[in-house]
Amino acid sequence: MRLQDMPTQSDETLGYGGHSSHPEDMATAVLQRFSHLVIGVTDLERSEAWYRDVLGLDLLGRDLVSEKRPHAVLQMNTGQFIILVQNDELRMAEGRSGVHHGFMLTPNQYRRVYERMVEMGLPVGDDREAFRAGGQYSVDIEDPDGHRYQIQCYGPEGKQLMPGAGVVDCGPAAKYRVGDVRPFKAGNFHLVRQREGFLAVSRWCSHFNGLVVYQKAHWHFFCPFHHATYDRRGIPAPFAENMAQGPLRLHPITFSPEGNVLVDTDQVINRTGYDPEQATQPPQSAAPSRKRAAVATA
Repeated sequence: MRLQDMPTQSDETLGYGGHSSHPEDMATAVLQRFSHLVIGVTDLERSEAWYRDVLGLDLLGRDLVSEKRPHAVLQMNTGQFIILVQNDELRMAEGRSGVHHGFMLTPNQYRRVYERMVEMGLPVGDDREAFRAGGQYSVDIEDPDGHRYQIQCYGPEGKQLMPGAGVVDCGPAAKYRVGDVRPFKAGNFHLVRQREGFLAVSRWCSHFNGLVVYQKAHWHFFCPFHHATYDRRGIPAPFAENMAQGPLRLHPITFSPEGNVLVDTDQVINRTGYDPEQATQPPQSAAPSRKRAAVATA
């Protein structure tokens, strides 16, 4: 990971609940906190140094709780405790498993931890980097005994609009039939032909900056990062657990003198729902085929 891939500097607290969160949680951003986490270690002094110097926890002292075995108590800046308990040996899962502990930080906290790990020459990486939405940052690191930790944050750019690609020429309007949905990599949008006209639907998910794909078999847009789902107009599908945070954004459409569809990806139209007037009517010479229009639906 390059430093320029780091989140924008910010001390803003978490505004997205992460895994298994629901849209209704967004308004309150209430985070459930645990009391303490007990970790088995084989070298107490070595692990104390790692959790203090790498993760930045405060070492409170030794043998402070009722645990009979030698142990150390460390504290996070949010008040929770990490208790390291001495063991003669540990049975760790073989291979790279999905079992891990995750810490959610502010962007500035994340930058400091990441830079500290790099300066210490520690191996850091992200097993699921290819599956992160824009604005999501995460690294994996293991303690001296092989306990895996995921250090992550959600940067403010996760909700910011991504840069466009100027005006994209999508070809003759007459070649599109009602029901057509065509993706355009330049500018990241889908051009949708409705009965009412054309919609240039942004691919950037309204929940977080993942890129939606069109699933033709189901006639809807789907975000593979957190499963937000939208109909062909970019309106959130009406079912519980949908992570969508409002409709997909639109780009304005004009037509060239030759009748080509022109989409201005540098301009964005925010909306709260769908109105047929959002669709841009093509020139009369670009009317859709009646045969195709008869079987297509919105």
